[in-house]
Amino acid sequence: MLTVQIQPQLAFANGKKMQATQFNVVSISDNLYDSCTFKYTLYDANMVWSGESTVSLEGREAYVTWDTTATGAHRIVADAIGLQILLDDPKLFEFE
Repeated sequence: MLTVQIQPQLAFANGKKMQATQFNVVSISDNLYDSCTFKYTLYDANMVWSGESTVSLEGREAYVTWDTTATGAHRIVADAIGLQILLDDPKLFEFE
């Protein structure tokens, strides 16, 4: 699993206040043309689940903004939900 360090973000999971410091992004649906859905999962510093949801790219104009890399997916999701990725994390580029 590829996780990326983020600026700490307040999260609520199962009625508990948590501090998310990492997140993971997975493409769960992609028609390879004009639609893609990413599932993101937030984790605290101990890799305890802190929440999850989805972000979609709909339409050709939105779809082509993604360069089809793991880094690109993380950046698209982070921008969509207002997270700041800490770019000094080398794991962000591990698979590229």
